Amino acid sequence: MIQRYRVLGRSVAEGDELQPVLREAYERKSPVHCECRKGTELPLYISHRQNGYVLARWPGSGARHATACDHYEAPDYLTGMGQVRGSAVLDDETSGETSLKLGFPLSRGAARLAPAALTNDKPTVKSSGQKLSIRGLLHVLWDRAELTHWHPKMAGKRTWFVVRRALLEAAASCRAKQEALPHVLFVPESFKVEEKEEIRARRRAALARVYASQGDMMVVVGEIKEIVPAHGAEKIVLRHVGDMPFVMDQDMARRFHKRFAGELALWQAQDGPNGKSGHLVLAGSFARRREGTFDLIEVALMPVTPEWLPYESSDERYLVGKAVAEKRRFVKGLRVNLDTETPIASLVLKDTGEEASAIHIHDRDDEVAEPLEALLAGQGVAHLLWKEGEPLPARVSRPPRRSWDAQQAA
Repeated sequence: MIQRYRVLGRSVAEGDELQPVLREAYERKSPVHCECRKGTELPLYISHRQNGYVLARWPGSGARHATACDHYEAPDYLTGMGQVRGSAVLDDETSGETSLKLGFPLSRGAARLAPAALTNDKPTVKSSGQKLSIRGLLHVLWDRAELTHWHPKMAGKRTWFVVRRALLEAAASCRAKQEALPHVLFVPESFKVEEKEEIRARRRAALARVYASQGDMMVVVGEIKEIVPAHGAEKIVLRHVGDMPFVMDQDMARRFHKRFAGELALWQAQDGPNGKSGHLVLAGSFARRREGTFDLIEVALMPVTPEWLPYESSDERYLVGKAVAEKRRFVKGLRVNLDTETPIASLVLKDTGEEASAIHIHDRDDEVAEPLEALLAGQGVAHLLWKEGEPLPARVSRPPRRSWDAQQAA
């Protein structure tokens, strides 16, 4: 389909002409509507970013767009977003700003210099959805950055540079603990030897909060390079900031390996050198000691494919890889705060016609449990129980593109 918008009283196609029109609409605070569904009001809002003007859907409205539309999003009830939207994630449709309620602290008493050595992301804890765990925050950011979306044209283009930019743009309109989220979020910049001094200066500025006070904390999101012993403790080294290890004391390390044994096993099972077949993303709150070292406090791990698409089991990794290899268009579901026993849709395929298809991983030799049965009864998408070796729903070919005049005539 041709992506078109109603702006300043006329219909404009996505392309070179759109940017100057969006600039004028932004300055005049004029509304913009997506035209993917005739007769349906689908308002969008304009964000002004470094590279220009970007159109974004209002939170929670994505499922109303056509499946072929760039702004389509899977219904919230299929994933963990349904639990936190309106409670831990509060969207202001007037300002476009989102308030995030965090279930972990971003400050500690100056006397408490030792790391807390805790994680609030245990799979046995039942979350009410009122506040985000550290994993919940990571998933919400990944979702807002649309790093859960995949289109064949993205193949080979999603690098750490792209991931970082998307995360920072997603955080730009968020607030947490009465602060702008970018003030407490650190996402390492891609390292370049020829710019190492400039990068160090920018990193120091980005970490101003923890340099100013030992009692304040920040949140880091980065890719793990290695986990190594360090004088009776352990340290986690992230890519692009090899000279800034994050330290875990013995107790924290013991809990870390016990809690994330599954995620670490999936990471270790990835094939290929230098993480070419996948990555392991860490999100963690951290503080800086007087000596200059950095202590991890709350931690979450998230294995992702080479395309930076999250997965939580070997079956799901196979499913995501299959969908990518078959050049499908889809949205990856995320658990956010939900425990591991609560079912969610692994993928929602966007290329199956007027109705999207939610894919649920399930061994059909087992009886469908009541929670999954309830999920399968949800409206707005077709549902499919899938297991390894089975085909995905057939792709519905789009009609050939026509000019706007031809569409109007039709």
